[in-house]
Amino acid sequence: MKFVRVFAPVALAAVLAYGVPASAVTLQRSLDVQVAEIVAAKAGDTVTVTSKTANLRSGPSTKTKKIAAMAQGTKLQVSEVTKDGWLKVKGPAGDGYVYAKLVK
Repeated sequence: MKFVRVFAPVALAAVLAYGVPASAVTLQRSLDVQVAEIVAAKAGDTVTVTSKTANLRSGPSTKTKKIAAMAQGTKLQVSEVTKDGWLKVKGPAGDGYVYAKLVK
């Protein structure tokens, strides 16, 4: 089964016109709510690494280059929040991205 993401106004049309199963349609609003649950920070905030370690990465994905491993308690300045739960941050190891669930 192929999953597709569509915006709410298009969801019903996709289900009816293209035979996409209703269970395979992810509404954008639900995605925004999930991201809001992960990301409590906003640009300008200072966050602290809460996990034992957190990787600072060159992009918002675990597939991007690891710049540094940051220890618990490391302070980071948030410069941007991505829609997929990553924070662009500035810290002692430089600029990069950290997954929002690893900081508070």
